[in-house]
Amino acid sequence: MNNRRLVVVDFLRGFSIFTIVLMHLVQIYPLPGFLMKASSLGGAGVHVFLLCSGFGLYLSSLYKPLDYRQFLKRRFSKVYVPYLMVVLVSSLYYGLICEQDVLMPLLGSVFLFKMFVPSLECAFGGQMWFVSTIIQFYLFWPLIVKLFKANRGRLSENYSHVG
Repeated sequence: MNNRRLVVVDFLRGFSIFTIVLMHLVQIYPLPGFLMKASSLGGAGVHVFLLCSGFGLYLSSLYKPLDYRQFLKRRFSKVYVPYLMVVLVSSLYYGLICEQDVLMPLLGSVFLFKMFVPSLECAFGGQMWFVSTIIQFYLFWPLIVKLFKANRGRLSENYSHVG
């Protein structure tokens, strides 16, 4: 392990990103059945990416713990701020150039509730659901870690007889 990073986790995250991008690129083309099924691997890539990201966050919390405010500040500056810029530019484009009503899509995107309203899910790009999901995950992350640490002893006791 170099610099407290696991190469396999970095590989899995990179491979997941590749499969997700590939899926989005080819899903609009009529492909033979087996190629279309192969491209759907990108859907599984989302799950692998989320698991690897959660694992990486957990390792990071072990080696370099941050309080809740520090954690949110760091995550929001890396994810939410760029997301907001994209959403604002997109809303300007759709509102001014395309003359579409963008108030509810903008509110749903900024306040992260668009994934709960079917008519807003694809606002400013269907792939933006992921950002809402990951930010909501970040909001609950310290609670998840606390629950995991509290139950770690119980898990060890329950599985100490295995093996």
